[in-house]
Amino acid sequence: MSPITPLALISVAGLTNAFLGVVLWGVRRHLPFTIPGALPWSLAPLLCTGSTFFFGLERVLPASIVMLCGNALLMSGLGFFYFGSQLFLRQRCTWRAWALAGAALLAGLGLFWWIQPDFRARTLLFTSVAAMCNGAHAWLLLRHGSGFAARLMAQVLVVLCSVLVLRAATTFWLDAPDSTRTTQALMQQIYAVSLHLSALLLSIGCLLMISERVRHEFEYQATHDSLTGTLTRRGIFQACEVEWARWQRYGRSFSVLLLDIDHFKRINDRWGHQAGDRVLQDCTRKIMARLRNTDVVGRYGGEEFVVLLREADTEAAQAAAERIRQSLELRTTTPGIPAYTASIGVATAAAEDDCFDAMLKRADMGLYQAKASGRNQVVAL
Repeated sequence: MSPITPLALISVAGLTNAFLGVVLWGVRRHLPFTIPGALPWSLAPLLCTGSTFFFGLERVLPASIVMLCGNALLMSGLGFFYFGSQLFLRQRCTWRAWALAGAALLAGLGLFWWIQPDFRARTLLFTSVAAMCNGAHAWLLLRHGSGFAARLMAQVLVVLCSVLVLRAATTFWLDAPDSTRTTQALMQQIYAVSLHLSALLLSIGCLLMISERVRHEFEYQATHDSLTGTLTRRGIFQACEVEWARWQRYGRSFSVLLLDIDHFKRINDRWGHQAGDRVLQDCTRKIMARLRNTDVVGRYGGEEFVVLLREADTEAAQAAAERIRQSLELRTTTPGIPAYTASIGVATAAAEDDCFDAMLKRADMGLYQAKASGRNQVVAL
């Protein structure tokens, strides 16, 4: 049985990259929402496959065309992986700077091909620029990425950078000025195989990162209200149940506010449902602006909201509710949002409550009293 040659590995990696590029392209086109970075990620493996194709045409095309086009496509593929990650992680895309670096690289390769031919200088140039690009990519993922896929891609890039640096450091020792890319030197074969296998692993990492983003997006949509961005009824109840369990176990007090916008039906009838939606969004913004980072807001239903105040006793909860009430009664200057007020019921975890539902019922009774007393009030029970 014949051993697997480096050329065979490169060919298989190139074909697989082409397949993954098509898969990434299809995934990007059929996602229910846009994922930044998916387009350059889908182009990157196709560019790497293009470089494999060009390098295979050494006996068909002029050697200079093969060298320039093959290296340009390979460097572009590595760059597109980087640009996709920048967009995916919502960082500034530096494609212009790297495009200039790529143009300088091609000029240098041409110089050491036609003016002063030297395979070693060309190798040093390409590996240096590629190592800088992949190193910057790995640093980006380590700083801003999260999850298994980001760590996998960062590790692949670190290994690839190590191979690139080692290849650059040994080229003047192992190679001659007239050496070629197809030399049978072990270091050259390791270098060539590493480049193409790394592109394959990076493509897999991109697919995994897209999959993780899709899962997180669906999880977010399942637990957050699409209009206000607050937790859904199920989401806020889960958070309150967790806090109830913490209070029972550790005795850390917490409170809930049950808030209802006064005369909301009148707002819809007079100003229209779009104005009503804007009121709900404005109410959410004002509530969240008056809370701590540890507090949580959820839409209970219609124009009602539940606010979870962690580690807040009755006095602190009443003060927070009053701040919210005063903020809501101030007429907003945003066009299209009519004036409105809200009534708020307050309840703090107490020994007489046998479950969270009992606590929420007390907050509901406080809300009922606030409305019965003329609305735009805070009542704590």
